[in-house]
Amino acid sequence: MGHQEPVRMLLIRIGLVLGPVLVISSLLIGLGPEPASMRAGFDAMAAHPTIIVIQDVLETVGFAMMLAALAAAAWMLPARGRMFGAVGAVLAVLGIAGFGLSNGAGLAVVALAQQPDRDTAFQVASTISADGPLATASTISWVLEIVAQLGILLVLVALWRAGLTPIWPLLLCVLGVLVNAVLGTMVATLIADVLLLVVGVWVVLGLSRTTHTVPSSAPAELAR
Repeated sequence: MGHQEPVRMLLIRIGLVLGPVLVISSLLIGLGPEPASMRAGFDAMAAHPTIIVIQDVLETVGFAMMLAALAAAAWMLPARGRMFGAVGAVLAVLGIAGFGLSNGAGLAVVALAQQPDRDTAFQVASTISADGPLATASTISWVLEIVAQLGILLVLVALWRAGLTPIWPLLLCVLGVLVNAVLGTMVATLIADVLLLVVGVWVVLGLSRTTHTVPSSAPAELAR
């Protein structure tokens, strides 16, 4: 297992930094005035489907990388952070499905926006989004995205309790969640994503400084 540690740590570092970078990139591509109405947003999807697809793919892959990296980091924790890390890792992995489901539902609406009869397509999209499969998918994805945020916070608590990182990454993550929840705008989401990148870099630096102090048997201990 010792030969696998450098590779595992490299993948964790890449995920913690590149993941948030992809998420930020997905937001910057479409950053601008928010649609004045649902119909305006639907028309924007019809006019720029490629941009929407790129945004969704970048966001999904970015969050998947970030959450998977945090879960892997939690798996390597020593005993002191084990409980919070294990629960956080499970929630983070569940959160990957949430972002995938959310963006998958968004792509379904983009596909409808490409139909020749846009008025009918908008009525169908509105119906299934309000009371249909897209509404169900939206609810499930929303719950799983909340679960992902909780998972991130628990892993950061675990890293702090294990002495691998200071408390500041945890506090920055909490700040990002609050800013996004209270303001609920694209700019607020961008601020939260930038803070997530700062958190990722901070965790990478913490793990890099303490790699040689963490026993390589930690994953084996967690399996007991």
